[in-house]
Amino acid sequence: MTVVPVPAERLKTIANTRPGVHTVVEHVLHLPELCPVTHNPMPGSTLTLRYAAGGRLLELFSLDAYIDAFVGHPVVRDMEFFVQTVAQDTADAIGAEVTASADVRFKGLRQEQRVTVVARPEVG
Repeated sequence: MTVVPVPAERLKTIANTRPGVHTVVEHVLHLPELCPVTHNPMPGSTLTLRYAAGGRLLELFSLDAYIDAFVGHPVVRDMEFFVQTVAQDTADAIGAEVTASADVRFKGLRQEQRVTVVARPEVG
């Protein structure tokens, strides 16, 4: 039986030392090649995560490791599902609404794709 990795387990947060100060955080992640077959997304593709900081913030190094866990993932295969999954996982991790916007370039296509998802925490 193959065990499907659960990327969300890699996400860590840190305490916001100034939760009373209105702060908006944006993480702009340069996406790696996620599919070993199609070699998509192409270099230059990004995913932006935006949220109003509350008590918790996304920890940078674990966020990179989390995204890397999707490389060759057997279940999360299309970019729409990927962005939906990342938005929901990060919203659950920090306990706040997250807007995830991906700007994706594809090999072999004459188009780009923009996917935007707004996710609210579903846990705790």
